Amino acid sequence: MRTIPIPPGLETELFVLESGALSSVPAVCREIFPGCRPWLIADGNTWRAAGEKLQNILRNAGLEPLEPYLYPDRIVLHADEAWVEPLRQAMIPGALPIAVGGGTINDIVKRTSGVAGVPYCCIPTAPSVDGYTSSGAAMTVKGLKQTLPCPAPRAIVADVDVLHSAPREMAAAGYADLAAKIPAGAEWLIADTLGIEPIRQDVWDLVQVELKRQIADFTNLDGIFEGLGATGFAMQAYHDSRPASGAEHLCSHVWEMEGVAASHGFKVGLGTLATTLLMEHVFTFTREELAEKMTAPRSRNEREREVTTLLSKGIYGSAAAVAMAKFLEGEALERRRQLILDNWETLRLRVKAQLLPFAQLRRLLHDAGCPVTPEELGISYADFLHGIRTAQLIRKRYTILDVFDECGIMDEMLAILAPEFDIPTFEAGRKC
Repeated sequence: MRTIPIPPGLETELFVLESGALSSVPAVCREIFPGCRPWLIADGNTWRAAGEKLQNILRNAGLEPLEPYLYPDRIVLHADEAWVEPLRQAMIPGALPIAVGGGTINDIVKRTSGVAGVPYCCIPTAPSVDGYTSSGAAMTVKGLKQTLPCPAPRAIVADVDVLHSAPREMAAAGYADLAAKIPAGAEWLIADTLGIEPIRQDVWDLVQVELKRQIADFTNLDGIFEGLGATGFAMQAYHDSRPASGAEHLCSHVWEMEGVAASHGFKVGLGTLATTLLMEHVFTFTREELAEKMTAPRSRNEREREVTTLLSKGIYGSAAAVAMAKFLEGEALERRRQLILDNWETLRLRVKAQLLPFAQLRRLLHDAGCPVTPEELGISYADFLHGIRTAQLIRKRYTILDVFDECGIMDEMLAILAPEFDIPTFEAGRKC
């Protein structure tokens, strides 16, 4: 077996990545899950892609797998908490849940296994997300996107042949999710420079050291999947998603809660382009230019009215409380503004070294098959802008959007997006 090194102290004990890896699953079961009976969970597509073959491999190896739990083709499966309890009730004592599928099935099985208190094994069928190797499951709970607590897979077995057979759009979504770590890393550098959230070097290195090489070629699915896996391990080690996500993921969460049907990776990809362009533009300012652009602080009442307007759809959970908890005023705001100004040159240098140029990143995502305009994602420009504004409200994580909000330059900064995103001039009309 070709195994990928795993940092010490994580919940995941084994990561196999090779051609023909399905044949190694019986040995993995015996080594990592002794005495358990394999129980495959899949949908119609993933059963055909890998599940049926794996069931036969397990049966021929004498492991007596249980009857699989299959979601029928007619169901449009989403990572929703509502699927967890039926799956938990179907689980029998001694079963080893094996998630055979993409991010949705993995999150459902991961959460169900966590609720049931049993370990599980992950068999990815597409290089589509970074959540395979992470702890926590990204689930929708009564319409609200949340990360619910649960352990990471005890073992993950990724068959390169299966990954390469995945639909192109799923591979493109994974590519976009990995590319998002570029601007997300830039925002962690911002938080680190301002003393808000220091970088943990070992975790940073897991994601960032090989990242630009991994996304240089969207056809290198092995490298992309290794990058996605390393990101999940970084989240395990850090006990938080900061190593993997910034404002681009928060934009994606807003668009998802508002009903945008595109994949997670595609929504993240559009957020990645937006935040990259915003950072690229703002760091062309000198310290003096930024100081001149800062507008007068808002009152608490003004901020509350603004938050109420942005959240008027009522589908964002506790975002209003989060937004007001982040709100700085008086001396606290003046100290933060001064801190930003005092560190502006350092911020410029660190962010510039981290980012890929917007034009290059857009070309990479386009060539990989990802949407690069709101139109291609299926949303209006107004909803695109609303998602970016609202993203600043929904989590406590410090991002470039918080810099804009605290400096009073949000409106001016978002206005620079129009030439690139409002009128889709970049091969408009191509649907992904």
